[in-house]
Amino acid sequence: MKQPIPYQFGISNQPLKPFDVNEQKARRLEKLLKMKGADLIVKICKHYICNFIPNPVENENEYWIISCFPSTDHSPVRVSIWFPEVFNIHLPHHYYNYTQNLRCMVFVHRDYLDSNSIRELEHKIKGLQFHPEYRFQTGISEQLAAFLPITSYFSFIEDERIFESIRAHNYELTLKGRTPFKKGHNYALVRYLLQGR
Repeated sequence: MKQPIPYQFGISNQPLKPFDVNEQKARRLEKLLKMKGADLIVKICKHYICNFIPNPVENENEYWIISCFPSTDHSPVRVSIWFPEVFNIHLPHHYYNYTQNLRCMVFVHRDYLDSNSIRELEHKIKGLQFHPEYRFQTGISEQLAAFLPITSYFSFIEDERIFESIRAHNYELTLKGRTPFKKGHNYALVRYLLQGR
């Protein structure tokens, strides 16, 4: 396994940026909070932002955005860094999901996992599947997509290899520049997630 690399994650004491209320995005947040499993969705999203986005408060809507029911695929939540999505929670029958339950997609950095560890994790974590063919043209050749039930998220990220591989993947993307999708960012959702930090 690669050694952890030195970059800053976690929530700082910096204040969140002021923003103008967007009625459409506020309605999307309300829709999210009315979903079955909303408490778990909120818990997962807060964990992802706090642990896997470099300097999330300082970089909000600069290098990363979070959208809620975006028009492209209507996923309940999608997080993007630079231009590609790095994490989402999606509805049944999207992607490789053939169940009736919500699942999530998480990109990891393949340098942290060999074939044996991938098989081990797929066997150990309920519903986990890695799909190397699902990827974005990001210049990160070792990009690897993991799909799993949202109920397996915390088991998945408990593994140190996974934890560090997500951070490494996301850090590389922040080096590519600012996001071109600022209009998609849901400020209200971030403030709901980080209230009281």
